[in-house]
This record gives sequence, structure tokens and C-alpha cells, in this order.
Amino acid sequence: MDRNHFDPGVQRRRIEDQIIARFREVDFSQKYHAYLEDETFWDYIFAWYDLVKYYDEGQDTAIGQNMLQLYAESLSLFQSAITDSRLRERRRDRAANAIYQINYYLNQIVIHAERNAQDNDDSIGRIY
Repeated sequence: MDRNHFDPGVQRRRIEDQIIARFREVDFSQKYHAYLEDETFWDYIFAWYDLVKYYDEGQDTAIGQNMLQLYAESLSLFQSAITDSRLRERRRDRAANAIYQINYYLNQIVIHAERNAQDNDDSIGRIY
């Protein structure tokens, strides 16, 4: 069996890579933020759940900087849709829902990582 199968950093990185790949599949250049209606966009949003599940079921305490950057970039994109007065209310609501979802997922990741740090006997990766 692959030694890396049990390495939490490798497992986390695979999940992060899947989320990043889904992000790259979304065409954010669509006029009037039409990506908010695309299935590929929502696949990206809901892919974050796999990372939440990973932290919930595991003992990892590290949160990848690349995911924090992706989170910030996503919020910026979605916020620009919310404030775009050319959009109909339905599309602005979809952007607000995307912000809600991604905020919820990141919050859960932080909660689980913090819990994992408290559960560990050593102080490596502990969140203070």
C-alpha cells in the first residue's frame, strides 16, 4: 500500500487539489456573472464540503495557505456579483448564497482544525 495514503498532509493536498481544479473549471469571465447559474460553479462550492469532512474525521490541524487564498479570491468574485446593479435579484441572491456556503465551510474547517489541535497531546499545529 502507498505510504502516503496515511499521511494527512498528502490526503489534505489531494482534496485541496480537487477543489482548485473545480475552481479552474468555472468560467468566471461570463457576462453578467452567468457562471452563478452553472453546475460547474456549484460543484466548486460544494467541493469544499469534502475538506470539511476531512478535518471532521481526521486529526489534521494545518489549514493550507492556498485554500485561504482561494477563499479570499472567491469572496471577492462573489461580492462583485452581489454589488453589480445590472444583475437581477435572483443572480445576486445566488452570489449571496455562494458567500454563505463558502463562509460556512471555512468556518467548519477552522472549528474542526482547532478541535483537532486541542485533542492532540503535543502542541505542534495548535491554534491559540
